[in-house]
Amino acid sequence: MKYIRELEGLRGMMALWVVVGHTFASMPMIHRKLPPALMNTYAVDVFIMLSGFVIFFMMNNKKLTYLVFITQRLFRIFPIYLFALIVSLLLIPYTEQSLHLLTSSPSTIRRLEIIAHFYEHPIFHFLSHILLLQGLVPNSVANDGAYTILGQSWSVSLEWQFYLIAPLLFIALCSLDNKRNILILTITSAFLIIIGMFLTGGFIGGKLGMFSIGFLSFFFYKDYASKLSASELMCLYFIISILSLSILKMDAIPMLIWFTTFYFVLLKQNENNNSLVSRLLDSTPILYLGKISYSIYMLHMIVLYFSMRLSMYCGFSKGMNYFLIPMITIFITIIVSTITYYIIENPMIKFGKKITQKNEI
Repeated sequence: MKYIRELEGLRGMMALWVVVGHTFASMPMIHRKLPPALMNTYAVDVFIMLSGFVIFFMMNNKKLTYLVFITQRLFRIFPIYLFALIVSLLLIPYTEQSLHLLTSSPSTIRRLEIIAHFYEHPIFHFLSHILLLQGLVPNSVANDGAYTILGQSWSVSLEWQFYLIAPLLFIALCSLDNKRNILILTITSAFLIIIGMFLTGGFIGGKLGMFSIGFLSFFFYKDYASKLSASELMCLYFIISILSLSILKMDAIPMLIWFTTFYFVLLKQNENNNSLVSRLLDSTPILYLGKISYSIYMLHMIVLYFSMRLSMYCGFSKGMNYFLIPMITIFITIIVSTITYYIIENPMIKFGKKITQKNEI
């Protein structure tokens, strides 16, 4: 199966949504009916569904051993993560000072509270973050354990947890004719979901449904999608979308984004229908955002506080801030992310593949 470029573009669009949402959440509210972070947690849900699909797609194509898979994933996510973690750790006093100096926003009190919780157990928070297992830390052990130091990394901890079990899930789902596999899957899923009720949003059990949508979409893509006509795909798309909306209301937005993208990907592959959605996600600028999206996601909060302090020193008007701060943050984040992609991310990805090459099946 060939690489799906539109999914790379979707990742870039979602990264941009996260940046813009965090930027607006850091400024005074424009209107009380406008969500402070522009619902950018929905973008993270799309990331999770993307991960479920892409990881299963990759395992199906490459036939990697567990050790090779985990090693390659480690070199994919840890280098830039550790870089962002160390920089964010060093900048905690600067971040705290910025939150006190800048005009109060919907997120100010909450972010100061998280920093205070970090100071309660700094060594513990640092060690759990180094291992990328902060999503497993319950509030009873350390308040806001998943969100201190590098707040957005709660979802990266979630990804790492998924990587640790994904090969086992893949094998089990590929052998559903085995009753033992069905039993193991059912017990494991129930266990993770129940535990997720007692842990933070950074634990895989709370997002297992989103991962499932991603990897079940993969199996549909692999086994059934090519057999359906355009009219059958459209009918299925509308049925799933209407059911999602009727059951989940606004919370169906991430799934609608995923299903819409997926529908147009299938339409292009089955019918050679190059829709506006496909052309947008497959465009050079959006694909480039997708390529550097992980660095964008990891580094944008560091850039954001710099941009806000810059606007304060320059004396921009309140109205201008709503335009300039997001633009400055996006522009600098893209520049910084380009640099980190080429000097950290890409070399480490290649290194991870090189050292595991002999062990690939």
